[in-house]
Amino acid sequence: MITFEGDNKDLNARFFSQNSFAFLFVYLLYSFIISLFFKNENLKYYAYFLELILLILFILFTINTSKSIINLVTINENEILLKGEVFNKEWEKSIPLKEAKIEVKGNPSRSGLSGVTFYINLKNEKDKYTINSFQTFSDEQIVEIFNEFKKYKGEKIILDEKLYIMRIQEKIEKCQ
Repeated sequence: MITFEGDNKDLNARFFSQNSFAFLFVYLLYSFIISLFFKNENLKYYAYFLELILLILFILFTINTSKSIINLVTINENEILLKGEVFNKEWEKSIPLKEAKIEVKGNPSRSGLSGVTFYINLKNEKDKYTINSFQTFSDEQIVEIFNEFKKYKGEKIILDEKLYIMRIQEKIEKCQ
């Protein structure tokens, strides 16, 4: 059994993260565009209605993306234990290892490899969990979690996964 522990970020830190401000910027941009197109007095109520819908969607999307975090991953021969928080309330989930699938992904950045955030999608038949969605684990831990999962499950690493692992290792070497 091996355990990986990440940083703990409370709901305020997750809610006021970089992603939330990006969503806010997009909302303000669309709101401005809508106000330009609906300058006519007869159509301004449609503009208010569209802006209200966009505001509600912005709030719902922000809450949905920042409500949960995983900050502890334990892998053993039979299961994967995920611990974290949902709205600052302790949360724990156990997934049988046989049913789980793993993917390594990265969020690209304009600042090059140093700005890329790598994360792991852990899936079973009905649920999907994202590990490192708020940069709580280091890049080294992401590689270790992935390798340990593959080792315990007895799967080989395919070419696409090797490429992501190589990119993570390149980031670790170049951007310390």
